[in-house]
Amino acid sequence: MRKEIFIVTNNKLVIEEFPALEVIGDLDAVFLKVRDLVHEGNVIMTHPLSGSIKPHETEFKSIVLSKGDGTMNFDSLHLIENAITTSAKFKKPKRDYGIDNSRVENDFMTIDYSLLKTGLEGLGTTLYKLIDI
Repeated sequence: MRKEIFIVTNNKLVIEEFPALEVIGDLDAVFLKVRDLVHEGNVIMTHPLSGSIKPHETEFKSIVLSKGDGTMNFDSLHLIENAITTSAKFKKPKRDYGIDNSRVENDFMTIDYSLLKTGLEGLGTTLYKLIDI
């Protein structure tokens, strides 16, 4: 039996293509939602700080979790708590790039989307089944 996985994201590009739990808000809102889901017994499958983009550089994040059995996974809790701490350390006001910010935001959404697709490919479809929650 394949393990059920799901995506938590605030990225509209991801939501348009994959079944996902949409979070309204910024990167911190995604991290807090993932922490809540970890407390419910779900397990983080892709690193919350994947890629080489610092938390203050983008507001978009997609994280894959597997459906848990209700028992809290302390490795996942440690991972998301560290991501929250790191994000707080790097927190700066939203950048103004001096150009069309919507274009830059689209670039960051595309990067997050690409990181997610790579993560999903790494997990494989024979072991995992993407679900909508």
